[in-house]
Amino acid sequence: MELRRRKTGADGHRNTLLGRLKIETTDRMEKVRFYSNMYRALASRNTWSDVDGRWVDAFQQVQQLKDPKAVALGCDAFWNTFWNLNQFWNLVTPEWSSRWVKSQLAMYDANGWLAKGPAGMNYVPVMVAEHEIPLIVSAYQMGIRDFDAQKAFAAMKKMQTTPPSKVGLGYAGNRDLVTYLEHKYVPYDKGRFSNTLEYAYDDWTVSQMAKALGKHDDEKLFTARGNYWRNAIDTATGYARLRKSDGSWMPGFDPFKSGANEHYVEGNAWQLTYFVPQDIPALAHEIGEKRFIERLSWGFTESDKLRYNAPGDQYWDYPVIQGNQQSMHFAFLFNWVKRPWLTQQWSRAIMDRYYGAGQANAYLGDEDQGQMSAWFIMAALGLFQTDGGCSTEPVYEIASPLFPKVTIDLGEQYGRGKQFVITAKNVSKINKYIQRATLNGKPLQSFRFPASELLKGGQLTLEMGNTPNKKWGIE
Repeated sequence: MELRRRKTGADGHRNTLLGRLKIETTDRMEKVRFYSNMYRALASRNTWSDVDGRWVDAFQQVQQLKDPKAVALGCDAFWNTFWNLNQFWNLVTPEWSSRWVKSQLAMYDANGWLAKGPAGMNYVPVMVAEHEIPLIVSAYQMGIRDFDAQKAFAAMKKMQTTPPSKVGLGYAGNRDLVTYLEHKYVPYDKGRFSNTLEYAYDDWTVSQMAKALGKHDDEKLFTARGNYWRNAIDTATGYARLRKSDGSWMPGFDPFKSGANEHYVEGNAWQLTYFVPQDIPALAHEIGEKRFIERLSWGFTESDKLRYNAPGDQYWDYPVIQGNQQSMHFAFLFNWVKRPWLTQQWSRAIMDRYYGAGQANAYLGDEDQGQMSAWFIMAALGLFQTDGGCSTEPVYEIASPLFPKVTIDLGEQYGRGKQFVITAKNVSKINKYIQRATLNGKPLQSFRFPASELLKGGQLTLEMGNTPNKKWGIE
């Protein structure tokens, strides 16, 4: 099969997409920083289908896409993209979220599995868990529904219930699934312990898809499994502490040294303890809200000294590392424990300290398909979805926007409105704290609001100041 170059002008198409976010600022370098990051986030995909919709599957068989608007898409891996790329695509380029879902379902049709790492349309197990599932679920929950939802659910259920298997030259499925289902966590003597947390999150997203589709038995099953993270938390230390198959906790535990980068995937116990995006209030209750806040605050204070990047990229030896995915939701966790001003403070600190615009201060770490850039875009808008937007009633959490005004072109796609405007009055480098807020002219006291309110179009207005308003945003 000969793949022919598409005559669509890739750079021109990306430049058109850049216009969907219009920022107002007099600072030229801020424009450069914003749109450079947005461009990189838009470049995070490879097209593997020909102009006529043909593509080569994992068994080197030629397949045909049925939808004329679909394309076969590949990338490195969908690992924690729910904290960056998924949110960006669902909001700004929903048609590309749709294409990603349809590409995944095409792989499922052809080879029987979804793919965590669809590099070259093969099953590349470079990362762990099946985080293509949150991609599909969040698209559906955010109103992008021009795909077969029943097939999508069947596919994700298979991924979470079927032992892994060799597929073509690659490998599909969760390697630690069998022991995870046996013990309701992944013992460190039988697999990668931190997969307990990653699998539980994916399970929860499946429960939300089941709920949306009215599959009550599946919802109940996967909701229970979505709580397996509790079996990884040692309440005495307040950490996701290594646990053996006999139920015992690892002795001589050090959250930065115990099994780092061996039993905790690309991180340490300090970082992975916070990997419960589906229910942060429950996690805080489990380990103690006071300890939750104090420990996280300490981590930011320490990592700020190093621009949120560990020397030598040794991310397992430090707390908050923006150059790696396991830390990318940390700044937004304060919202969920009645400290929204700390979310505003620390999300801004990362943007200021980590994301430079020149050669001397450009950000470090692995860009990973535009994930670092997509995080910056969402943080600069002052919006985030800790659970990846996978809830049946997704919300947007508010942080600290960078610009006086941003207009999001919703394009009237997928039942959406025309545009949503975020205005931050008096915003500046110093004025980063929200004093008060209104949503479509009505006072907003919460740090969050329904995503549906944004998608139908409207306006969020924030008044900013240089000191925290500790009465705003508390729930």
